Amino acid sequence: MFHARLLELESELIAKEEAERGLTALVPECAILLDSVENEIGVRLADKSARDWKGWLCYRRGKDSMIVCRGRAFDSGGLSHVWHVGFDVRNGAESIGEYHRHLDVTPPQDLDHLLINFGAGKTTRVFLWYGENIAPYRLIFEADIDEDPEKQLKDAIVDACIWILTKPKHLTLPEFLATQSKPT
Repeated sequence: MFHARLLELESELIAKEEAERGLTALVPECAILLDSVENEIGVRLADKSARDWKGWLCYRRGKDSMIVCRGRAFDSGGLSHVWHVGFDVRNGAESIGEYHRHLDVTPPQDLDHLLINFGAGKTTRVFLWYGENIAPYRLIFEADIDEDPEKQLKDAIVDACIWILTKPKHLTLPEFLATQSKPT
């Protein structure tokens, strides 16, 4: 147990270093992977939507990363009453305006979310991180781009989205996962 935890920590530190280095240019495989995830989710931040829309949204952040989180429809105001997708928080409409102005849009602390990004080490790797509260991102998936990780990444995203929906707000992700693994 001790060695497994240390290996997990070391792996996460290496992943953080590689992700911080980023990519000088987004390789085609990475762009295709982001496009695939974006198409699978189907709704992007600030898209027009039905008045009662609620669900998952994604948006690109920089040239080589994407955020996935919960969203809902907000009235854009004015006489036209056009509804757009924003973060599923009280002031979620602000995220729409910031995105339209091409500002760096960051999910609020009270909205658990996923970050997909890439890093360059010996090979190009894709990372999936879980963000919650003010805690540092937690690595929940990593794979070499050369191994065609599309299906595994999408499966990891689905699992993480289930965690977001079922995790009580008062628990951190590790605490929640520990309660899930306990026999009942």
